[in-house]
Amino acid sequence: MATKFKSILPVIDISSFPQDFDAQELNQLQYHPVLAKLRKACKEWGFFQLVNHGIPVDLLETAENVCRDVLSLPTEVKDRASTGNALGTYYRSPNFERFRLPDSINPASVEQMCSKIYPEGNPIFCETMEKYALSVSNLEKNVTKLILASLGLDPNAFYNSCFERCTSILRINGYSSENLSIGEEALGSHTDLNCLTILYQDDVGGLQIRSQEGEWFNVKPLSHSFVINVGDSIKAWSNGRYRSAEHRVVYKGWRDRMSIGFFTSFPEEEEIWAPVELVDDGNPRRYKAFIYSHFKKEVLGDKENKEKATALERFAGV
Repeated sequence: MATKFKSILPVIDISSFPQDFDAQELNQLQYHPVLAKLRKACKEWGFFQLVNHGIPVDLLETAENVCRDVLSLPTEVKDRASTGNALGTYYRSPNFERFRLPDSINPASVEQMCSKIYPEGNPIFCETMEKYALSVSNLEKNVTKLILASLGLDPNAFYNSCFERCTSILRINGYSSENLSIGEEALGSHTDLNCLTILYQDDVGGLQIRSQEGEWFNVKPLSHSFVINVGDSIKAWSNGRYRSAEHRVVYKGWRDRMSIGFFTSFPEEEEIWAPVELVDDGNPRRYKAFIYSHFKKEVLGDKENKEKATALERFAGV
């Protein structure tokens, strides 16, 4: 019997929410429709689609075009941007490949990546990716603050003390139709280990999310939107208030898929521990304190356990 899929991921428009506000206004803003919808989305899905985010449409369209150009390059050319580390900067399988910018997203790091792929120079690619990386980095900061505010926390204080030192990775993801059959998994089921993921995807589709009830749902591509998801690190840091959902990519069967992922993570030696403001009698502490690099090493290095979607539960309990 064929599996039926639905598309009901929350869509959040942040254009009506004030970009700057004082901590004194937080109690009033808790009832703002944007925060209320964001809170519900993070609790129930751990995913949402972001529209009217402020990043120009022409920049998004140009970024998609230049990234497709990169993915069409010969393998030996793309290998210039590779360190050969399957779990790090670069990975290729017969139907999935990714590129990563250096952990510090800035003009110098983008230029370094550009020069490796295009040593003869490609100003359109370099300038576009520099603008894209910095624009999405600013968006991530705003979204993280919105998430903190939705938890009832002072967004500026907690961002500065807990999230300002996060590292960032930008990846160009390509899913080739050459080696895939319709309905086949192009990227297997997993949760993200990091804090927050901001994904720009083309109109091909194929991204699916598993609900709390265990059903798979399609994420219908919305033009010029971003798909944003909470990772295991935020789930632990929020004391389990927000969800890190299992997701995958399934081949849709009409052309290659392309996406650009922006991933933020705690520093390698950061201790992840829910703040006392998120722990009370109704929400007792759910996770032991753990070092982010130890968590990554245990999960990514565990060849026996393939259930990465439940990896965080190994750290449950106090």
